[in-house]
Amino acid sequence: MKRFAAAAAAVIIVTSAGVLAPLPTARAVPVAAEDALYQAYGRVFPDPHGCLRGMPGASPWAKGNVCAVQFLQWQEVLDGLGYLEERFDGLIDVVNLREAFANDPDFMADELQSAGLPREDLTRDKRDLYAIKITDASSTIPEAQRRHFAYSLSIHGIERAGIEGGIRAIEDLVTWAACERDAVASPACANEDVSPQKPKRILDAFDPPEGPTAGEVLGKGVVYFVLSNPDGWARGEVTDGGVFFQRYNGNGMDGNRDWPSIGYAQPEYTPGSEPETRGYAKYLLKERARTAAGRFAGAIDLHGMVTSHSFSFTLLGAGQRDYGKNHATVQTAITTWRDAEERLTWSPLVARNESCPGPLPEPFFGGTHGPMCTDLWGTVWDTIQYQVTGSFGDWMDSPMGLDAVGIDNEMAYSHLAPNTVFDPGIEQLHVDGNKGLIYAQIASLLDEKQVRFEPKGRIGYVFDPARLRDGGAAAVASPLAGLNVQDAIEHLAPNGLETFDFDVLGSTDGVYNGGMTIHATFTNARGISTDTLTTEGFVVEYCGPPDHPGDEEGCREVARYWNQANTYAQAGARVDLNAPKPGPYRISADDARLTPTAIEISFSRGEATPAGQAPFDVSRMDFFADLSRYAAEGKELRPVTVDQILADSAALGSLDSLVVAGAYMPGFGAGEDARYDGADRRRYTAALRSFAAGGGALILTDAALTGLELLEPKIKPGSVGRGYFYAGWMDFDDGEGPTYERHPLAAGVNKPGASEGFAELDGTLYDNRHQTYEPGPVGYYISPNGSSNASCTVDRCDSPNWVVDEKIWRDAGGTIAARTFMHTVTEPPDEGDAPSRAGVSLGDLKLGKGTIRIAGALLPDATEQHYHPFGLSSYAVTYTGYQIFENAVAWRRAAPVAPPKVLPVKTRAPLPATGVGSSAALVALLAGLALAAGAWTRRGARA
Repeated sequence: MKRFAAAAAAVIIVTSAGVLAPLPTARAVPVAAEDALYQAYGRVFPDPHGCLRGMPGASPWAKGNVCAVQFLQWQEVLDGLGYLEERFDGLIDVVNLREAFANDPDFMADELQSAGLPREDLTRDKRDLYAIKITDASSTIPEAQRRHFAYSLSIHGIERAGIEGGIRAIEDLVTWAACERDAVASPACANEDVSPQKPKRILDAFDPPEGPTAGEVLGKGVVYFVLSNPDGWARGEVTDGGVFFQRYNGNGMDGNRDWPSIGYAQPEYTPGSEPETRGYAKYLLKERARTAAGRFAGAIDLHGMVTSHSFSFTLLGAGQRDYGKNHATVQTAITTWRDAEERLTWSPLVARNESCPGPLPEPFFGGTHGPMCTDLWGTVWDTIQYQVTGSFGDWMDSPMGLDAVGIDNEMAYSHLAPNTVFDPGIEQLHVDGNKGLIYAQIASLLDEKQVRFEPKGRIGYVFDPARLRDGGAAAVASPLAGLNVQDAIEHLAPNGLETFDFDVLGSTDGVYNGGMTIHATFTNARGISTDTLTTEGFVVEYCGPPDHPGDEEGCREVARYWNQANTYAQAGARVDLNAPKPGPYRISADDARLTPTAIEISFSRGEATPAGQAPFDVSRMDFFADLSRYAAEGKELRPVTVDQILADSAALGSLDSLVVAGAYMPGFGAGEDARYDGADRRRYTAALRSFAAGGGALILTDAALTGLELLEPKIKPGSVGRGYFYAGWMDFDDGEGPTYERHPLAAGVNKPGASEGFAELDGTLYDNRHQTYEPGPVGYYISPNGSSNASCTVDRCDSPNWVVDEKIWRDAGGTIAARTFMHTVTEPPDEGDAPSRAGVSLGDLKLGKGTIRIAGALLPDATEQHYHPFGLSSYAVTYTGYQIFENAVAWRRAAPVAPPKVLPVKTRAPLPATGVGSSAALVALLAGLALAAGAWTRRGARA
């Protein structure tokens, strides 16, 4: 790739006559922030292929008359956005959060600035936080009733794709909306053929273009863009001497691990600790509170990666997503994929779905082959092979955040490499791809769509009254009246060879400290330091008396800087501690740190980072109640209690399908809450078996698979087993190839553009994997080791999966839609491989006139075993899990039609007004009913 020297680059302009002509040397990008340049460039933010429009090999979607020759620079972006705001007043508002909310009591405790990139003099270069809001102030639709969207641009500063595409998407939407009003509002109106007579539909890569016009988007929607990581951006500003963008903020903290969300949270990340997180969260939540819907419609956090087999990965947020939200999420993902298939295939680096990935070794970074696919979508684990906690996308998706259709995206060639190396072809792909993501989501969600769950038959579920509850608890006691917060402590450590001792005061000193925060700024050049490349950690120790009699004396660790990877050469570190105990402390020695370090210790009345325990009240039964809200009247899922089944053998007679999720017989067991004994379980099992044998579909999920050994004598004791893996999952292969087209329970799983996870486990290749539930929202552990632990070999994996022995299942007559591999222990052993087993996780087994269907990982119980300060979810079914459930309950029992009862003439009721008026017509009607019953019988047998 050729690196363009910004200071010496000449800018080429396409004149109205189509002649290429040089302009004087321009600023880095270049950006037009005045009228003359705007007319010349044709855009405020022209594209990398702007000067190549219409030429062979160039993007057909490129905008502007000149070519961008460097990454967008911070001040240029602010200048350009300011010019757009001035020119298109009423369509765009550039919000400086520090200035806008300086006197707002909700923001008084926040600086509304970045953490600050470390300078060579060990001070910090802090930048104000900005959000860009675009909407039509003149719209007749009240703003509160419009659909709201949010887009985070490059929260990892090394991943420039989001900034490059997102800033230009802002200009597109504002410019096109202005051109719809006035054909001379911008030079782009003529260049891009947009006018009141020819408005611009935002899915312009489709043929013909689809979706709303830009004017409709801004009239019916409010779209926010946030500049998520000013510090990481600043370190790579080549026009200001920068040499390398940075993943983290100035504190050396990963902003995409800092967002609170429901479920398991990795405690080392101290969620909600960073000023960028707190500032943007408060701003976006304030905007959410103003909406009539009480939520945003959609949101995307735009990222980058080095490379993979797909240029773009659209990652679905992890959370408790109900049926309607799941449907909207899937439709958004498919629209995104469709757009990428059209918008990105101008480049030889990518190819359509039927031709990717190609046979050629990937030319830039290796590790895969090209041409790459355009876009693949799915869960985070199925796409990029791992999951995280604290991501912005999950917060966007969460009800404690924006409650939107939350998505992350990863785009290739935007990471450690190429970093500050600007390649026009790659950056044009980033621009095109990120615009497509934004436009596809807005087009999919701008109008509310009615979603219905329309099952084939009547569905019941065995109701489990048990719920997991916690009333919540504050982490820090209320401060005593009249006590002050301790003054800050500043220290310049000459190196890390000696400890730094300091004292934390307490109530006897007239002080109360709810939280303590330690900032360290290491010796650096342009924010780059070697200290975090080698150090084992920046460790804080408490040296006071032991907590309990008999405990070991001396200093012991109470907090440390979490250095996610010794890769990024950050020059800052941060440590937070809530309710620090009064007494002596020290920052321990580190012989890998030989240069001066500035240390600032500050104290706060409130917590340094959110802690305590949020209340929750959860049960997997909520899945069925939530699903019922989308069913037509009379088609709601019916709860059936164990008591009802024991009391009335006909209690299940009106159902076509019965789901037993989790506990096979709620209330049975040896514990103090047990209500039923062995005799009850035998009667209960007989009722379930009779239901299936009589023509019903009995669906067993998760731990309920243990009931197979009671229901079917051919399933011998020990055939059903529980194991653990990274998440709930199934591999849609029965040993003879993929089952998507061959088994009804696998139908619809392999959706257009959907990604499949893959791994070789115990000598078997699982390359048709789809995740069925997310671990984090229901409390299961997610390893910080990322993809290193995708096969559960280096860290804990405790998401439960259930399987049946494959040979026994086949011998019993069962069919296979999917299989699953799992470990039978949660922790990998110190030596050797963890014990494991594989088996059938999805399939059906004929029983009499009906069937037993199994789904071994779908609705596990939530767990309190791990850190979950923001509560737990009731369920976290993925789009694949929903598809499996719909397939499993797609059943109509075969019921014989009873012979008509002959009534005396004098009591015969009048026939309904159906046009049937003779005995011959009555016979024909009854015959039709019999045929219909026969059709249902055949349909049930096929299902």
